[in-house]
Amino acid sequence: MNKKTVIVREAYDWITEDDIGADQYEELIKYIEDKYPDNRIIEQRYKSLRFINYVGVIVCSAVRYEIIPKINLSKDDERKALLSMLTVTNFLPISFHEKVKTGEGKNDLLSVFLAAFLERLLSELKKGMYKTYEEHSDNLHVLKGKLELTQHIRKNAFQKTKAYCSYDEYTENNLLNQLFKAALFIVRQHTDKHVLKLHLKKCLGYLEEVDLINFNVTKLNQNFFNRQNQRFRDAALFAKMIIEHASIYSQGKQSSSFSFLFPMNLLFEKYIEVALREVVGTDNVISQHAEKRLLKNRKSGRQNILLKPDFVINDSLIVDTKWKSATYRDRSTYNQADIYQMYAYVTAYQDANRCFLLYPKQERGAEHPLWEVIDTDKTIEMQVVRIDDFRGTVEELREIVVGV
Repeated sequence: MNKKTVIVREAYDWITEDDIGADQYEELIKYIEDKYPDNRIIEQRYKSLRFINYVGVIVCSAVRYEIIPKINLSKDDERKALLSMLTVTNFLPISFHEKVKTGEGKNDLLSVFLAAFLERLLSELKKGMYKTYEEHSDNLHVLKGKLELTQHIRKNAFQKTKAYCSYDEYTENNLLNQLFKAALFIVRQHTDKHVLKLHLKKCLGYLEEVDLINFNVTKLNQNFFNRQNQRFRDAALFAKMIIEHASIYSQGKQSSSFSFLFPMNLLFEKYIEVALREVVGTDNVISQHAEKRLLKNRKSGRQNILLKPDFVINDSLIVDTKWKSATYRDRSTYNQADIYQMYAYVTAYQDANRCFLLYPKQERGAEHPLWEVIDTDKTIEMQVVRIDDFRGTVEELREIVVGV
């Protein structure tokens, strides 16, 4: 059955109970509360909600939700921009570069994510199954491995034709392959595109002799990797993401809800970091600099109030990223607390003569302020940069940072 797809822009579009139905609305709320209890994922009003600071996809029993960044483009292009950002930053273990380049990035997010996962896993399985020696114990008609005397006496006191043995078997039925199978079973019922079904069927064919087990937190936190299975790392990390955010409840049915959600403020910051390093050189950018403090306690002699700007460039420029709109109704808008923070940075960093808040370009036409710190040549600025195309981001940052 094809699911209903709801596409919304982060911090902008609202989903109402009337849009999706009371049962689906309740299911979505319950899923978020269960899987993201410590994160502010949504903002709620009466029978309506919108997603805050997170983008990605949530799949529930009857509805698929896509949350994309609002950058005033078409929804297809905003989806493509998100995939490009995920690829540039290596936010996910699998790149979407080819899918963005060929235009597949305009497909629904879930299909793109699952296609990348299934193609990578199938490619590695075709090269050969990962096998390990696994310890087994069984009551056999032939002696194999080591005779477990205590168990043998208990089980075979009146059976002279069997021996209870423990032995090692070279098998594909190991924890890594069990991880893959568990993830594949979660997404199987949500894969409605023919090519994805084929990939999934082939993957499950390779894993036919692998047990399907439940993964708890302890199992997921085990070390899956060694020198023999490194080629499976990316697919395994993706599988872990699927399992970690899966819930088996969906209105009492045995179907899994799961999600791929990403904190947009952190994604934006990482994206800008990659672009800045291309503009001024990797060695000239320090991220999350934490060597300055604002105040000194006279009584204790200790320095207090740690300053931690997002980026310090060549000791002379400070950049802080803000995933929020810099305009409201075509006029510049800002949070005074952000300006106080920038004042603290530019004051504490004596060699810095310039700092700016960097926002995503969402609307056009607004003129943003440029402040001078009184009695100094230091400035505090607001700047915006496009995020729909990485090369475009680099060129705009180059103009902002170095003026060329």
